[in-house]
Amino acid sequence: MKASDLRVGNIVSVCYEDDIIPDTVLILEPDVVHLSNREYADSDRDIIGVPISKEWLMHFNFNYQSKQRVWYYGEIIVRALKNKWIAKWNSLNREIEFVHQLQDLLHFIAEPN
Repeated sequence: MKASDLRVGNIVSVCYEDDIIPDTVLILEPDVVHLSNREYADSDRDIIGVPISKEWLMHFNFNYQSKQRVWYYGEIIVRALKNKWIAKWNSLNREIEFVHQLQDLLHFIAEPN
């Protein structure tokens, strides 16, 4: 993953661990990512996304609406379709796979115009 695709505060993981262990981006440099639980920086080639799950949606205060089978937070609606998640906000439909993509969408919506 390119460091330029991330923001400080994004939740990601590293590819060389046996399990996906979520960690927070602290500092971004060209081709280098510093994570909160690591003593040394990692190459951006070692950084991977943390897959979206129901638990992550709850972590970000999304609520589940069982009749329509969607998760919602304010004006954002997230729906699971087979092996992917679709986030809808106004007329924007975006496929999201990883937590940092959801975080970026939430950040984008929260930014003042």
